[in-house]
Amino acid sequence: MTNSSPLNIVCAASNSYAAYCGIMLTSLFSNNTAHAIEVYVLSGDMSEENRTKFSQLATQFSQHVTIIDIDKSQFSHLPIGERFSNISYEAYFRLLLPSLLPDCEKALYLDCDMIITTDVDELWNIDLHNMAMAAVADTPRMQQKSLARLGFAPTDTYFNSGMGLYNLKFLRDFHFEDKVRTFVDNHYDLIVYHDQDILNCVCHGMIREVAVEWNTVESVLEKHPQIHPFIIHYASLRKPWYKECLHPLQQEFWRYAALSPWHDLKPVFKYHGLKRFTKYYLKRLFN
Repeated sequence: MTNSSPLNIVCAASNSYAAYCGIMLTSLFSNNTAHAIEVYVLSGDMSEENRTKFSQLATQFSQHVTIIDIDKSQFSHLPIGERFSNISYEAYFRLLLPSLLPDCEKALYLDCDMIITTDVDELWNIDLHNMAMAAVADTPRMQQKSLARLGFAPTDTYFNSGMGLYNLKFLRDFHFEDKVRTFVDNHYDLIVYHDQDILNCVCHGMIREVAVEWNTVESVLEKHPQIHPFIIHYASLRKPWYKECLHPLQQEFWRYAALSPWHDLKPVFKYHGLKRFTKYYLKRLFN
């Protein structure tokens, strides 16, 4: 390793997502061998078996992985349930970063359904002076759906929260977590895209936009196949661990899975039966 100052990396995973989180970290470690990396995995139910595998992963790459246990009950006031059945409470854990990491000035948050393909040094060193965080703008479709709904101007930007470089010192001085509680109390009915809506509203005007290569979702690849993502974000329903997946970069996930302690992971069916399978792809085609 040539860089002595560690990169602080944070992700959040339920036990059912531990393998995907570990595979994402395998890609990060594989492509960032010049860095000392401190990883913090936030979880509300991590099993001993997966804790052991995270420890094995850290040893394999001579890095550090710490599991931080989070009490899910403190998020019971946040919207989740039938209307939000595609997420778990872990999606909200990132909102506690300023207090969870009191000795860190900044941290890079990464969703579990990602693969990192390059050295993140350029991203890590982006200027965050007087900014809460850095992130990638969400897709045009999400801009159209979210800006007016949240009361933003048409010229504003709505950001994807899957990758975020957090200025933790700024956020502590800003009393970010208090502002999150106030926003949720006063605007609960506005929240549709859970943590992402909250971050966009509380940090409105204080998010630095970075290139789309740092959080490249499937629809961007479909329209701009010439893009070479630095971070692949499997943000759609077509996760690479599903047999139905047709993501053009699906094999990148399996390449790093083979290098990880979860190398015995097998693809599974999400949509069983021809009717559901067809309905799934028709929905993707016309939405």
